Amino acid sequence: MIDLREIKKVYATGDIRVTALGGVDLHVDEGEFVSIMGPSGSGKSTMMNILGCLDTPSTGEYILDGTDVSKASGNQLAVIRNRKIGFVFQGFNLLPRTTAIENVELPLLYAGVGARERKERALQALAAVGLGQRVHHKPKELSGGQQQRVAIARALVTRPAIILADEPTGNLDSKSSEEVMAIFQKLHSEGNTILIVTHEPDIAEYTRRIVRFRDGHIEGDEAVANPRLANPRSEADEAAEKKEVAS
Repeated sequence: MIDLREIKKVYATGDIRVTALGGVDLHVDEGEFVSIMGPSGSGKSTMMNILGCLDTPSTGEYILDGTDVSKASGNQLAVIRNRKIGFVFQGFNLLPRTTAIENVELPLLYAGVGARERKERALQALAAVGLGQRVHHKPKELSGGQQQRVAIARALVTRPAIILADEPTGNLDSKSSEEVMAIFQKLHSEGNTILIVTHEPDIAEYTRRIVRFRDGHIEGDEAVANPRLANPRSEADEAAEKKEVAS
């Protein structure tokens, strides 16, 4: 699914050259659930940008779902991002004046999918994250946890090859974080390939594999022997959250 071969990324400003990635090899199989960790400046954010086709390596090969994307043009990368990658961000990145279903439909609109199919797929994605009753709510009418679930539904709606989540629990309390990780665990159990960048060790423990970066290199890559099991939200949680948002 993902093959990185001798990936290097060097940033140059005048005569100053900074090596963000110093020759990284990484393989991720289809259906894996991986967390990427590392201190500030370790290269994990640069790696996330390359994995998400938001940036290209200076040298090396990146094979995504059978396609070499390391030398793709800007337009080609845009198409790959839309068709093969679902993004989830720390800040949700929802359009504030549009409803949940309209936010989820947006990637399909860019892909040229017809209105009827867009609506059907958006409804399915929102139902998959437990928001089937919130499809016409705007972000301000949703809690932080619910907004992140809308963002996950938006990532799912294009049926991507991989889901990339950048600090997806960074703006959430511990209860909402666990609920979001329960959704990711459910999606993983259904065969989705998921990579999460996180600085939180307890969040990484919900995944099946931890890749640790330091100084532009992978310093550790180990399976999680006993992943934590996240508890999905209950009807009582839904009722309490609905009351909180209404107030």
